[in-house]
Amino acid sequence: MKVIFLSVVVLVVAFAFQVEIGLAATATDQVTLSTYVNETISLGCGADVNLGTITPGTPVYGATTCTGTTNANAGYDLSVKRDDADTTMDQTTDAAVNIGDRTAWNPSGSGNATVWSSPGDVTLGFSVFASTATKNTTWWGAGTTFNDALNQYAGFPSSYAVIMDHDAYSSGSTATSISYKLDVPSTQESGTYDGTITYQAVSKP
Repeated sequence: MKVIFLSVVVLVVAFAFQVEIGLAATATDQVTLSTYVNETISLGCGADVNLGTITPGTPVYGATTCTGTTNANAGYDLSVKRDDADTTMDQTTDAAVNIGDRTAWNPSGSGNATVWSSPGDVTLGFSVFASTATKNTTWWGAGTTFNDALNQYAGFPSSYAVIMDHDAYSSGSTATSISYKLDVPSTQESGTYDGTITYQAVSKP
């Protein structure tokens, strides 16, 4: 009996498949966003001021605080004017009867405000005695309260004139305080007098 051995050779052939994957391409483009923020400004100067009863030769005082808020990057100017053509305060029953004003405020150079002379000054005047924005002590003197003897006074102008010049951005509100001082001569006609003034805030770009 013959035994036959069959030898089977299995040949395994391995095929390696190689796939080349390239790097991704990249591109960028930058976009600039821009805008312009408009300036805004608000102003509040509080209530009316009653100077009370005056006896000639004895000055009376009052005060106003004007609060300004603006986002202007260069600050703002605060101005004032009287609203009557000839004088600030007239007799309520006869507009031809007036209380005299000090020389109208002129901000040129060092300004024209002066310290009050008592006795002697028998007029209406105003002074800036404090500001959290900017107080010009050359204009208004070194006083720090509404009735400080160091305050320098001027009369209200007939057209807007700058009384506070603030040259910086402020993130919050700023307050400027104005003093009023009044005396009248012994010959001033008795009665009630009044008049209005107007403050204006203008932003600076």
